[in-house]
Amino acid sequence: MKTRNEIIKDLEDRLFLLKFTRFEGIEAEQALGSIAGLEYCIKRHKENWTIEQFKKDLEKQKSDGLYGDYIDGWEGVLKRNIRDMERDGIGSK
Repeated sequence: MKTRNEIIKDLEDRLFLLKFTRFEGIEAEQALGSIAGLEYCIKRHKENWTIEQFKKDLEKQKSDGLYGDYIDGWEGVLKRNIRDMERDGIGSK
């Protein structure tokens, strides 16, 4: 099981690698969304957000009806973050 700090470190490592990887076309848009999503998750973890807060935020994003490669990257990061938190028991009430 990971601690919140270990999850933050994993997110920061993924962000570092993603920022230094080159993408073209559709992949570039998705990568930009992933970068924004990683930065967002790191910030929220430092604010001690719960799983429920992340889930509520993801549902709000989905209900906004936005779509595209950038949004796919963003949502993919949020979904993975939620799965990691559930697996590791981080942020439960």
